[in-house]
Amino acid sequence: MDAVIRAHAARVRAADPLVAGQDELRGKGHIEARGAVGRATVERVDPGSMRASWSPLVVHRLQARVAGPSPEAALGALLDAWLAGIPLDEQGQALTVTWPSRDVAPVRALAARNFAPVVAQAVRAGIAGTAQGAGVRQATPDDLETLARLYERLVAYDAHFGWVAVRASTASRIRAFLASEVMPREWCWLAEGADGTPLGCVIVQPPAHCGWIAGSVDASPVAYLSVLYVDPDARGRGVGALLADVAHGYAAAQGVRTMLLHHALPNPLSTPFWARRGYRPLYTQWVRHLGV
Repeated sequence: MDAVIRAHAARVRAADPLVAGQDELRGKGHIEARGAVGRATVERVDPGSMRASWSPLVVHRLQARVAGPSPEAALGALLDAWLAGIPLDEQGQALTVTWPSRDVAPVRALAARNFAPVVAQAVRAGIAGTAQGAGVRQATPDDLETLARLYERLVAYDAHFGWVAVRASTASRIRAFLASEVMPREWCWLAEGADGTPLGCVIVQPPAHCGWIAGSVDASPVAYLSVLYVDPDARGRGVGALLADVAHGYAAAQGVRTMLLHHALPNPLSTPFWARRGYRPLYTQWVRHLGV
């Protein structure tokens, strides 16, 4: 097992030196196949939680490490061993494998088993921007309801692409999350029109609250851009670019050197927008839905 993990980590490192954490596989639930080892977990999400808006309710995850002359065959054998233990007819399940984006040698095994690339974790190393922008200001607790409405629209839009979902609890959990987590601890800005109409928002988790994701990239300090949303009527006018630039400039002034974010690959707006902002894929989340 250790030899497979070491060989896997060396191949990934050659493909993308920014990818971190591939030289270990912690925890229980290991499965093995020829040239491969993985860790399988399952998460059942409380439908009344904030997380339920950003995830299917039953999520099976496979962390995989593959080596040898045919990484595709090794990953395929591991996937088959994993799939054999999952009840494929239970309603509302999703299977997911997150893979280093530039390590393309094994990924045909995912496509051949009806997995699709749905989410990208993207990275920008070297943050720069302006800490101020016309019509952009830092949000205050008095803006909570405005932020909540923009956040709800973001969830509803992202729900088109197969991972996010609008739940009965979404509106109330967003407001509670903004009040308890975002406003006290995170960096948040609003873009407004000349008449004060809210046009969009951006939210960034500072390095002190990024321990959950910082280990995925071999760079630091890391901040996480969790939300960027622009009202449809304001799109195409540079609002999103200005919000991102302000967030980058402020983060750089706080010592941040690397920014991470997630975006939906099927979203026709996200990939070109973030590429123009200097982001590129670090990991790709491959997904297969079951029992829909």
